[in-house]
Amino acid sequence: MHFTEIPGLSQEHMEEWFLRAVARHQSVGQENGVIAKMRPQFIRCDFLAGESVMTYDVLDWELNPQNMIHGGITSTGFDTSLGMLAHYYAYPYVLTTVNLSVSFLRPIRLGDGMVYHSKIKSFGRSLVTLDGEVYLRSNGKLAATATGTFKILHAKKVSYQITQDMQEK
Repeated sequence: MHFTEIPGLSQEHMEEWFLRAVARHQSVGQENGVIAKMRPQFIRCDFLAGESVMTYDVLDWELNPQNMIHGGITSTGFDTSLGMLAHYYAYPYVLTTVNLSVSFLRPIRLGDGMVYHSKIKSFGRSLVTLDGEVYLRSNGKLAATATGTFKILHAKKVSYQITQDMQEK
């Protein structure tokens, strides 16, 4: 079965799911986590293409001694953005990152923003592989690329109720 043939999923559902998932990371009790501190923002998604776009502002605490964003922050943005896209199609099962390979192409500086484009490359029964690109908000130039592979843990299900809450509306 192709990932777009999973029952109950659609463009509208995906948009609402992403908005709720991002809001969840900014809710009470999550404000000390790295994802909440990075303040992700959902921009758009394409259900049939298996794509999403998220953005993050570059913040003071994310800078390295050269006054550029720390590579680990860029990597965390990829892990989060790619992971959220994979998670949408794998719901209600949890995922874990198996591999994340990042290539840094140009510096990202304070005052700019990072626009993460994520796309599913392959979606199997237990592994999801995605490609990602991050562009500078200021000039649209490609700043980094990544490939991530995530394992679907079929024995575990998520503890939060994003999808169930949406179904009760």
